[in-house]
Amino acid sequence: MREPVRQRLLQLNRDFYAQVAEPFDATRQQATPGLAAILPYFGGDTKDLPGLSEPGKSTRLSVLDVGCGNGRFARLLDEAGIACDYTGVDGSGDLLALAANATVDLAAVNCRFVQADLSRPRWSAALGEGSFDRLLCTATLQHLPGYDLRLAVVQEFARLCPGTIVLSFWQFLTSQRFRSRLIDWSAVGLDETDVEPGDALLPWKQGVFATRYVHQVDEAELHRLVSDAGLALGHTFRADGKEGNLNLYAILQPIA
Repeated sequence: MREPVRQRLLQLNRDFYAQVAEPFDATRQQATPGLAAILPYFGGDTKDLPGLSEPGKSTRLSVLDVGCGNGRFARLLDEAGIACDYTGVDGSGDLLALAANATVDLAAVNCRFVQADLSRPRWSAALGEGSFDRLLCTATLQHLPGYDLRLAVVQEFARLCPGTIVLSFWQFLTSQRFRSRLIDWSAVGLDETDVEPGDALLPWKQGVFATRYVHQVDEAELHRLVSDAGLALGHTFRADGKEGNLNLYAILQPIA
């Protein structure tokens, strides 16, 4: 992907989240079936979980939530009584402010929030030194234009977390109701020759109209990302949405 095109799409999404932070927050308050299913990977005895090679343990973990948005997952961890040290990272200052406010009184989870743009080199420097026991990144890599950029971020995930990494990817192209909403590239001054297969524009119509760039990381690309990043794919499943399969979840491990 040409760099001017990449930067155009990245700025489109920065503008999108600046426009929709509050309505987006309002629609991201409750646990989805997929998020509920991955909670055990973040606490308690993990020895029987699929795709998890490390022995079971019940110690307090350090958790990095990349693309944390409004901090919903920190609240889910706390509701489940999972004691951990949680760091949430997001590019939207507005969403981080909402996250900080919503998690101020959590009992079991110690939270900190860091603003960082995943598209920029050395984005993780804002986290400081050290590594994390668990890393979560849900519905975020879909906003990074170009396979090379998505791979660089997953490689950084592997460096930041020598333990379990949980990713999810929105499978919007498998749904006719989302395919019917696709916006033509001409709306943002581009055409299909500028972008990659799986790239798309979709509208947001809840409270305000806005356009976002998204990319569908399908199973083939997931396997390529995992292999190129030097990780092992332990387990995948689909959940969420009206169809019950709109998110592809993947549990990743370092190669033994």
